Amino acid sequence: MTATTATHDTDWWRHINSKLGGQIPALYGVRAVAVFLVILYHFGFDSVNGALGVEIFFTLSGFLITWLLLKENDATGTISFRGFYLRRTLRIFPAMYVYLLFGLAIHLVRGHQVPWADVVASTFYLENYHEAIFRTPDNYMGHTWSLAIEEQFYLLWPLVMYRLRNNLPRLTTVLLAVIMGVWILRVVLHFGFGVYQGYIYHSFETRMDQLAMGCLLAVLLKREVLTNVWRFITSRTYLPAIVIAVIAASSMLHGSFDYRFAIGYTLEPLLTAILLVQLIVLAETAPWKFFNGVIMGFLGRISYSLYLYQQLTLYTARSFTAEYPVALQLAFAIAVTVAFAAFSYYFIEQRFRLRSPDHS
Repeated sequence: MTATTATHDTDWWRHINSKLGGQIPALYGVRAVAVFLVILYHFGFDSVNGALGVEIFFTLSGFLITWLLLKENDATGTISFRGFYLRRTLRIFPAMYVYLLFGLAIHLVRGHQVPWADVVASTFYLENYHEAIFRTPDNYMGHTWSLAIEEQFYLLWPLVMYRLRNNLPRLTTVLLAVIMGVWILRVVLHFGFGVYQGYIYHSFETRMDQLAMGCLLAVLLKREVLTNVWRFITSRTYLPAIVIAVIAASSMLHGSFDYRFAIGYTLEPLLTAILLVQLIVLAETAPWKFFNGVIMGFLGRISYSLYLYQQLTLYTARSFTAEYPVALQLAFAIAVTVAFAAFSYYFIEQRFRLRSPDHS
């Protein structure tokens, strides 16, 4: 390696570490895109792959949580379990349980049948296995299966991080083993045993590699390895468009469970991880500035509540505007969903988050 190359490498890492030092506006934009994939699909656009939005959330969550834990270890020399679980509890539980009670009240007042089994499973963040095993019909708590997977991840991952926080090469190996192991498990369950596709779709052990991919990205960036790879994928402003196109093309093949479980569920998180790095570096360039925009930032910040309330608001809003063109139905449904989500964010999420140790 020449002195010039070494200098360029150092400059690249200094640049990306400055981007990762605080809030990362572009990633709010990614959250906004992910939640609107879900919203458009649940509104009725079957050609939009809402499940891809969930995959993006998984990979992004793994990356952000791991990066925060690595920063904490740098600052304090350890990882506080109490601090971590307190932050996650205040960040996630209040909004979730208010949504649960709100939907329950609507069902009771309107005399609708309450999906009690789903309510109980969601209360304890077990809806993913409830749906995987009992194949329950969709209802206002059905989408909490993905939140259950994230909570199960939050329960386990800090323990692994604590054990290996000062041995990142070994942590890299563990994450690669998890990703490979889950891929093998999916293939065996699907092709070898013909397991019900809903189980593979919903269960933690068959989806945790998508979170692990985000964790791996954070660890690799922290280690400052693969410099030539990162420099190459961020060297041209058109490269994120290529990655997005490949992700979109892959997601369009999800109608084939063979492709989805053998290729899609592994390829798309990898491409998402690549895209995250590209947007972190290139989001201030002309083609990608909208990820840093005010609207995308706002929608990204309220994305958790958007994800919660869309399951209730979209159908109701559309039924009120059924006689109008689809474009107006969609605009009204989005406006109602954003209004509910904004209320949840500012009056529930934020009030509880401010009580956490570092407001993260």
